[in-house]
Amino acid sequence: MIILENKELMVTISEMGAEIQSIIHKDSGHEFIWQADPKHWNRSSPVLFPNVGTFKDNSYTYQGMEYQLGRHGFARDLEFTVQNVLSHSASFYLKNSAETLQYYPFEFSLQISYILFYNQITVSYEVLNPSEKHDLYYSIGAHPAFNVAHRRNIRGQEEFDQVAIEIQPEGHYLRIPLNRKGLTRQRRAKYEKAGYHELKHLDFKQDAIIYQIGQQTSVTLHDPENHARVILKPHQMEWLGIWSTYPTFSPFVCLEPWAGIADDEASDGNLVHKQGIRLAKPHEMMNHSYTMDFVMDEY
Repeated sequence: MIILENKELMVTISEMGAEIQSIIHKDSGHEFIWQADPKHWNRSSPVLFPNVGTFKDNSYTYQGMEYQLGRHGFARDLEFTVQNVLSHSASFYLKNSAETLQYYPFEFSLQISYILFYNQITVSYEVLNPSEKHDLYYSIGAHPAFNVAHRRNIRGQEEFDQVAIEIQPEGHYLRIPLNRKGLTRQRRAKYEKAGYHELKHLDFKQDAIIYQIGQQTSVTLHDPENHARVILKPHQMEWLGIWSTYPTFSPFVCLEPWAGIADDEASDGNLVHKQGIRLAKPHEMMNHSYTMDFVMDEY
């Protein structure tokens, strides 16, 4: 485990998946990150690479060959190499191997950096195509889960306790629904007003809430019962997923910035045609990042 620490926060990151596993506000002792309870969801903040979401039939074709690859890719299940560690920053990298080439036929080098500054963490992804002559197709995203307060409603069911999402700037955003297989339904996508919304468990009946966002978009998770807020700002990541489990209730909410998205239900399966796919030319490096501010109000 790698620990980053300052006067505000203590951050724990695992080499497995280069995954944040804990963010503790030191004065209050509040743990922001979901602790991967397997009764609900056994992850905390997985990295999604080389695909975000689901391929249609969990497969894709590239240059006439078919490959199998599950939801959210393989990076979250592989051990990264620690590249550099200082008191307030750490970086990790993952490269292609004989194993990854069996289901993802590309050379790649993925570097993930974490920088702690006061109450803010910046997460940066650098995707390098080391090939001399071949293109690299990929998607990448984050999936951090945050603890939130919960209570029992008048029916005796567990429910979020005043937990809310606030998207700024307030306005109309394209909302993209998912089908039961986790594929997008672009034909049914529509613009809806997004701003401040108090979450209900029922909001996740149709899986994640997905918006297409702009470069100035930020999302705040309000948790007034715990006096906590998380403010997330993506950069070079065009989609935002908001998710919690359903029908089982879980006391966490994920805020997920994505550079990529699941296949559409009408996908032809060709990786080159995939919606949201990124292309890195030989020797090209692509950059994506997001910041998270962790705020404790009066406690």
